[in-house]
Amino acid sequence: MPSFNPHAQTPGRPHAGRTLTRRAALTLGGMFLLTACGSAAVEQKRPEESASPSGSASGTASEPATASASATPSLAPALNAEDAERLRSSLDKLFADGTYPQYSILVTSLDGGLTGTGATTAPGDLYAANADAARVPASTFKILTFFTLSRHANLQSRLTTRAVRQGDALYLVAEGDSLLGAGVSDPKQVVGRAGLATLAEQTVKAVAAGDKPTSAMPVYLDTALFTGPSVNPGWEEGDVSSGQITPIHPIALESHTVPGKSTASNPVRPEDAAVAAQQAFVDALNAAGKESGLSFTLAERATAPTGATEVGSVESATLFEQAQHMMLESDNALAEVLGRCAAIAAGREGSAEAAQQTVRQTLVDAGVTVENLVQADVCGMSLTDRVTARTLVQTVALLNADERAEQLMQAFPLAGDSGTLADRFTAANSVHARGFVRAKTGTLYTVSSLCGVATRPDGTRLIFAIILNDLGGAEALPAAKEHVDAAAAAIADRSSAPSASADASAGASATTSTPAPATASAPTSEGASAPASEAPAAGAAS
Repeated sequence: MPSFNPHAQTPGRPHAGRTLTRRAALTLGGMFLLTACGSAAVEQKRPEESASPSGSASGTASEPATASASATPSLAPALNAEDAERLRSSLDKLFADGTYPQYSILVTSLDGGLTGTGATTAPGDLYAANADAARVPASTFKILTFFTLSRHANLQSRLTTRAVRQGDALYLVAEGDSLLGAGVSDPKQVVGRAGLATLAEQTVKAVAAGDKPTSAMPVYLDTALFTGPSVNPGWEEGDVSSGQITPIHPIALESHTVPGKSTASNPVRPEDAAVAAQQAFVDALNAAGKESGLSFTLAERATAPTGATEVGSVESATLFEQAQHMMLESDNALAEVLGRCAAIAAGREGSAEAAQQTVRQTLVDAGVTVENLVQADVCGMSLTDRVTARTLVQTVALLNADERAEQLMQAFPLAGDSGTLADRFTAANSVHARGFVRAKTGTLYTVSSLCGVATRPDGTRLIFAIILNDLGGAEALPAAKEHVDAAAAAIADRSSAPSASADASAGASATTSTPAPATASAPTSEGASAPASEAPAAGAAS
């Protein structure tokens, strides 16, 4: 098992005496970086957000941004009295008819209303409705996992999959990469960055150059990195049997799917994703070893002996690239993997339970309220999960207070442009917010949620969380999503087209943090996930 130093100072990690407000002036956008996880972690999806197993993912991580000095803290309210009243009025009207009685909304300035951090902006809550009520979050739960990973793992590190030899036996050593490709390594992709055919070519070359075996070499599988049950007891049987979630392993092809047979709306899962990867490796070894007269057979799970000789290795996309893929595509299995990765980096074991414990402790240590937080997983697929809008908002506030906020927020989908928000914000009362809302989606048959940052025409950025529960079923989802989008647009003050003069005045202050309104981007299917009692909707959870 790789070694981790959970106590090492993470480069760029906020220091204890620095105020949130000081760093909150940094532009949002981006990418976390933190200490190293050295091994993989997967998050499972519930019938909610969709994970794309195809590998055409999300973009490439940029080099870590260097934080610039931030503005002097101010006691001025985030909004003037007129703007604050218009915000309150708009949100009140949206929920006045009682269509969504089980709802929570919280809107704050960039300090997120955190206490005990030295924040000096006021007021904290610009709008609050049931902000401290426990709600089923769906995939907005992934924000907590993302934050936890950023606090413990070096997001520029990569996960290595190795082949080692002991005598006439080979061992495929899993170290957390669940986005492996069966073919050659592809440096342009997140899914398939490391390819088992490339690993096989390296391995055959090394074996052929050494002592040749006299018979077929057994290939054992070392999955000792992860411990505990692979199936979370909080997941419903119907979700597992439908493929919306699956047993979690520290090695897998294309996020625990069957390559070439899976789609975002219909994930096809192998019976054992780790063994499927092992079989793909054996097949690649036999293809590569044919000329040399080498042959290989599938063997059982076994831990690689200490002192075994490495004969090949391939490296994954960076942890940030994987986390970005998880957030943009709402990949549940990958979220569970990354949660275990965070736990290992924090000095715990790589189990589902340890991942949940690490998330909670990380929030507590950061000063985030965990009142009413209930954890059944780290991906948000379980209907047992509970979180408050305040917990989500405070977590996003800390991401924006981080010196790497410019990069960190790039992991959040952009309205009308990327990830599970690519085909959202299309109604008349929300379309003008396309390009000005960065937020993580959450979708189940009974849940629609959204949490992130909205940029107003004058450049002011507000953090928000919106959670609707007890929707009643798949038929209610389209209207619920439109309602959530309309609320986010109201927070961005873009329920209608802003004046040219207002947008012009936002120019200089929001150049880096406010993307231009998105146009003509290819939609990404964001479907609904279903509880076990319901069949999966067209589209995976988002």
